[in-house]
Formats: sequence, C-alpha cells, structure tokens
Amino acid sequence: MGLIKKHNWRTHLSSLFVLAGLCACGFPAQAVSTHPILVLTNAANPFSQYYSEILLTEGLNEFTQANVSTISYDSLAPYDMVILGESALTPVQVNDLSDWVNAGGKLIAMRPDKQLAGLLGLTDAGSTLSEGYLLVNTADGPGIGIVDQTMQFHGTAHRYTLSGASSVATLYSNALSATANPAVTLRNVGPNGGQAAAFIFDLARSIVFTRQGNPAWSGQERDDITPIRPDDLFYGAARLDPQPDYVDLNKVAIPQADEQQRLLANMILSMESNRKLLPRFWYFPYGFKAVVVMTGDDHATGGTAGRFDRYIALSPAHASVDDWQAIRSTSYLFPDTPLTDAQAAAYNAAGFEISLHLNTGCADYTPDSLHMLFTNQLGRFTNTFPSLPPVATHRIHCVAWSSYTTLPEEELRLGIRLDTSYYFWPPKWVLDRPGLFTGSGMPMRFAKTNGSLIDVYQAATQMTDESGQSFPYTVDTLLDRALGPEGYYGAFVANMHTDSVNSPESDAIVNSAVNRGVPVIAARQLLTWLDARNDSTFDSVGWTNNTLSFTITASAGARGLQGMVPIPVGYRVTNIAHDGNPIGCSLNKIKGMQYVFFPALTGNYSISIISNVAPLNITAILPRAGVTDANRAPDISLTSSEVMSASTVNPNTFVLLNASGNVISVLLSYIASTLAPVLTPTFLLAPATTYTAVVKSGGRSPR
Repeated sequence: MGLIKKHNWRTHLSSLFVLAGLCACGFPAQAVSTHPILVLTNAANPFSQYYSEILLTEGLNEFTQANVSTISYDSLAPYDMVILGESALTPVQVNDLSDWVNAGGKLIAMRPDKQLAGLLGLTDAGSTLSEGYLLVNTADGPGIGIVDQTMQFHGTAHRYTLSGASSVATLYSNALSATANPAVTLRNVGPNGGQAAAFIFDLARSIVFTRQGNPAWSGQERDDITPIRPDDLFYGAARLDPQPDYVDLNKVAIPQADEQQRLLANMILSMESNRKLLPRFWYFPYGFKAVVVMTGDDHATGGTAGRFDRYIALSPAHASVDDWQAIRSTSYLFPDTPLTDAQAAAYNAAGFEISLHLNTGCADYTPDSLHMLFTNQLGRFTNTFPSLPPVATHRIHCVAWSSYTTLPEEELRLGIRLDTSYYFWPPKWVLDRPGLFTGSGMPMRFAKTNGSLIDVYQAATQMTDESGQSFPYTVDTLLDRALGPEGYYGAFVANMHTDSVNSPESDAIVNSAVNRGVPVIAARQLLTWLDARNDSTFDSVGWTNNTLSFTITASAGARGLQGMVPIPVGYRVTNIAHDGNPIGCSLNKIKGMQYVFFPALTGNYSISIISNVAPLNITAILPRAGVTDANRAPDISLTSSEVMSASTVNPNTFVLLNASGNVISVLLSYIASTLAPVLTPTFLLAPATTYTAVVKSGGRSPR
C-alpha cells in the first residue's frame, strides 16, 4: 500500500485530476506469536515430518509441528504460515485451510491434494511427471539468488496449468526440455494479504532421496566393486541393469537439494514479509560460509599422532579450539592402532577426535552381524582407550553400506550421532569433478525409506585421497563456490588417511582453507555445533511500528551463533538491541535477499527499520488546484521535492485515468530545464468528466 498525495482543481467542465505519489509505508502491527510457522504432518506419510529438519537446517527455528488431522480454522488462526506436507485432505480440512488463507494466512502445500487446486490457482492437467527436473525463475520473486540451471527432483509431480497463480519454477522432462507445467507456484488470495503456494512434487521426499540415493537400489552391487557402498545407490551403469545415474553428474557442481530447500526458505521469508520479518540462524558460527571437516582413517599403521602434531604446528598461536580457530581433525582407528591411552587422552583434551573405524573385513553385513561387529570392536576400542569419551562420530571401513539405513539405525542405538561413510568414489565415476554427489553440503539427519527420521547426521565425504581427485583443485573449487557468488555453502568432509604422518593432499586442503579464512575442524566439533544450533530457538516474534521483536534461547554449545533478519528492498536498519542495549551488526546478501547479521545470544531482541526512500511530495502542478477554466487538451506538468530522472518518466510511472479507472492515451515529455514530466492527452477530454493523473515515486511498500 502507498500513501496518496492529492492535488485537485475544478473547472466549469467539472474535470478533476488527482496526482498520487506512492511511497513506502510500514507493515501493519502484528500480534506476538510464539512460533509463527506451523508444519502440518501426516502420520501416513512420515516424509511430511522431514520439513522440520529442513527448517532447522535453514535456521528457521520458530515453528510448531502438528498432525493435519487436528486442524480447524480456530487452530490455524494463531499462525502466520502453514507448511502442509503431502496429505490427503477431507473437504472440511480444505474449507478450513481456504478460509484461513482468505483471512490472510500463508500456505505452502507440498504435492497438494487436488482439492486445493482452486485455492492454489491451478487446473489439473490430468497427468504426472516422474524423476524430472525444474528450472527456477531467477529474474524476480523468491527465485532471485537461486541457481539458474535446471535441477533434478525425485518422486512424482502432478501436472497442472496456471489458473491465477504465477510460476516460481517450471517442470522439465529432462535437463533441457521444458514442459508447459509449473513446478512451484504462488498465488495472492483475497483482500487480506493471503497467499497460497505449492511445490508440485514432495520436496521432502525429493531431498531425502537426492541426499541418500535411490531406495530401489538398496542392497544392489551396481559398480561391480565389492562390498556394496553408498555410491551404489547413485551408480546407474550397472552391468545387469544399466540406467541413468541417480545423480546427474553433469549437475554435480550444484548442491541441488540445498538450492531447492533454500528456495523454500526464500518463499517463507518473502511471503511473510508483508506481515512481519522472520529471524533465522546462520548455518555456521561467526558467519562462516564454509568449513572443512578434516578426517582420516588409520588402519593400525600409526600415522595419527604425527598427523595431529602437524595440525598443531600449522595452527595459529593461542588459537581457540572452541571458536574453530585451531586446525583440528578426526582420526577413525582400528582398535589395535599403535597409540597409547595417554596419547589419546592428550590429543582429545587438545580438541582432536579419536573414534572407531569399524572393520567388516570389507564385507557386506546384516543388521545382526553389524550389531555383533560393533559390540566386539567397540568393546576393544574402549578397553584400549578408556580415557576417551564415548564414540560420537563414525566412518565404517571400506565404506560398506549394505542397505539403505541399517548402519545409521545401529549407530543411533549405540549413541553415535554423525556418520561420514557416504563417499564420493570410485575414480571411474568421479572423473576428477569437484562437486556434491549427494546434492548437499549441509549435514542433515538420515531418513528411512518411508521418511521416518533417524537422529544421526549424514555428513558426506566429498573429498578423498583415493577417488582420483586433484588437489588443491578440488578443495579450491568447493570453497570458492561456497564463498563466491554461487553461494554453495557447506561443511566439506575430507578423508585424508592417517595411516601415515605425511599427506600432500591434507596439506593442500589445509593451505587452501587457511588462505580463504575457512576453519578446519574435527567431525565431533561439527556434531556439537549442529546439536546446539538446532536446540536454539526463536520465540515471541512480534511486529509493531516497523520494529521486530523476539527472544532467543541459545544452546550452551552454540558459540558464535549468528542471527539474521531479511531487510526489504528500500529499507535500512536504524537500531538493533539485545536486552535493551545497542549491538553491532553487519549486512550480507544471501541467496538474493539482504540480511542484517548479529550475534545471537540468549535474551530479548528488537530490530527497527525505516524506508530509505522519502515520500514523493508534489510541490507544484499545472493546471493548478481550484481553477475553473481548465483546457480540454491540457498539458499536465508537475514539480516535486525529489528530482525526477528522465529515464524514469514512462507509461508505467505517469498515467492518466478516465472516470472508469482506465488508462487513456497520452504523450509523455520531459522538460530538462525544470526536471519535470509533462503529460498531454492525445484527444480532447470530455466535459463534465473526472480524470485522475497518477505518478509513482521510486519507493514502494515492502512485499
């Protein structure tokens, strides 16, 4: 909405001209809400629960989760936004959601029930598309900042045509062939600011399968290199079952899963922005855009101590381990590795991680045999290193991966919470292409084939010293894409075997990271951070008089936690305070949106913004207000408090409307000496008729 400046004059012809200068105005005040986002799940579809994991990863921790069976109009009323997981709905539920959106609610529906098509502004095209691609509209709207190349999705999308909605992304039948159908849509609904958006496929299911591979290939030896490994879940060229790779390796540079969930985050924030600004947490401490997670496997050959000593020597003096300033790493050991308990305890105290490297003999396993192997080898590991804390992260020997989630399920039973066994390998498949074969640089929790969440993080190893990758080329490329305009942020896990002290690949990775200001940490440090960040919360989010207020409860382990709030175009921050005291902040553009970053500590926050653009003040106008003899062919000119550039005077910024509100034909000119636009009708104006001249300034209400 804009403030309107009116300048009136009357003639004996009863002609009236109104000049409207549109300027940015504030948001309406909004009631304080503990959690403005509601995630609606469906017990019959556990993938619907994975949207909570996506929101946590994107730092949008201000949500509540509920089962769709519990909803009513009244239960929806306290929430600004609903994310609806794929669910079959009753007619009553459809009506409740429709009424709530018409009252001003914001809905994002995933592979929506076709009963919602009318609300979403879609018409069913009567067909589907499976295992396709999508291309995001990056020219405007929430797609700005997202990669401008096609990306894969996994699962099945219903085909629709647009009937009132706009397209945020388009379905492609392959990487190059567009369809006439949208993949992601957005529609404005009703007079109260309601909006209804849709992902035509199930985004959560697609992200899980992109990250973890094809569940239909679970247990298959596809690359003909025993044992079964994680790459077999992606490897298409099986000798007896040749198919396309599950990950399009022509797209391996793109974190396809991350980019799609960042599109969701952009949509949430942009849709909510005409009600209130939503805070979120940044991915890593202190605003880091990338982190190297250094690991190595030691097969009882004893290079661990020397490698750790080298990292100590390469670390800055007095560097803080807890703040990720020191170079640290994890070594996964066979239990009989030549290292004393006293050495292990000292390295552990210095911030290194020593953990188990479970040995299956490079053989496949069953759930029972895996349990027995862990029982035996964990017992030996604990007896050898009694001073170490319980094993928290793990990589299995030969990266054996006999079924879809048998290993993380067993790890969870044993208290192991992060796994690095997904492995970009073998060399004949990698072909020295730096990238992310799981479509992600973000550690996120595993899900079973039915979508049920497993509380173990998948941190895929994208760099190894046995995949035919070149260094520093591989690490330079990954880090530059994270730090550069692509914005492919991530925690990049490396396995530089600790069988020997020296590793040229490890040295290259450390040197590349240090030169770019990227921390090098152990896997356990990453796990500590992930749990602490996910346990931190936003509460009591409110908006009044262009001031956002909220509280943060930061978990004790979330050192360096950064909050961030999107700042609409044309606005700037005037004050940011923590518990009433002004604090420092910085600005950063992330995926097309401008944010203010600030230290996220436990306490109460307020952030105030004002418009950068002053309202357009009309200082003079001809014909002037109040005259009684206006010409039926007037030259309508104006001057204002703001200099008007000739390039901005066009049929979109200066128009003449008739009494019905229709634009009539005019000639536009610009008087350079007075810097004023002139509007001249191309025909005689009708007597006894009202006309309206409208000019728009550069400012606009935030949307």
